[in-house]
Amino acid sequence: MSTQWISQMLPLLKATEFVLFLVLAALFVAVPAVYAWRLAALRAVSGKAAHWTGVLVRDLGPGGAARSLEAADGGRSLPDRLAAFALSHTHLCPDALERLLEAREIEDKRELERGLGFLGTVGSNAPFVGLTGTVLGILAAFQVMAAAGAQGGAGVMSSIAGALVATAAGLFVAIPAVVFHNLLQARVDWILDESRQLRGILVARSVQAVAAGVEEPG
Repeated sequence: MSTQWISQMLPLLKATEFVLFLVLAALFVAVPAVYAWRLAALRAVSGKAAHWTGVLVRDLGPGGAARSLEAADGGRSLPDRLAAFALSHTHLCPDALERLLEAREIEDKRELERGLGFLGTVGSNAPFVGLTGTVLGILAAFQVMAAAGAQGGAGVMSSIAGALVATAAGLFVAIPAVVFHNLLQARVDWILDESRQLRGILVARSVQAVAAGVEEPG
C-alpha cells in the first residue's frame, strides 16, 4: 500500500525536490546580499562616538549645549543624531531625559537589527530544507529501484548521491547565514554600547546643569 502511494506521488516528490533546490539557490544569493546591505547601513550610522564624548565633556558649561547642538545638526551617524536629539531636549529634567533616550534606543535598536531576523531564520532552517530535499530524493530513488529491480542499482546510487547534494546545499546556505548574522549582531552591539556611553554623558550634562543652576538653551 505504501509502495503504491509513493509510486503515485513520484512526480510530486521530484517536483518538490526541484522546488527545494530552487529555494536554496535563491537563499544562497539572498544571504550575502542582505549581509552587504546591512553592513553598509551599519557603517553609515557608526563612528564619531569618541568625538562626541570629547566634545560633550569639553562643553560642559554655560552655552555648551548650544555649541554642541550646532555641531550635531544635520549629522547622519547615530552619535550625531543622538546628540542632536538630546541637546534639543535640554529643558527636560535628567530623569525625563534619560527615559526619553531609553525610548530612543529601543527605536534605534529596531532599525539597526533589520535583516538579522532573516539571516538567523535562514541559518536555523536551511539545513532542514536541504534534508527534506534529500529525504524526498531518496524516497524517489528507492521507488525507482523497486520498479526496475536488480538492474537499476547503478541508477539508484546515482539518484541517492544527487539527493545528498540537497543536504550539502542546505549547509552551504546555513553556515554563511549564521556567520553573517553573528558578525552583524556584534557590530550592532558595539554601536549600541557606544550609544549608551554617549547617553550617559548626555544625562550627566543634564544633571550638571541642574546642580549648577544653569539653564542651558535648547
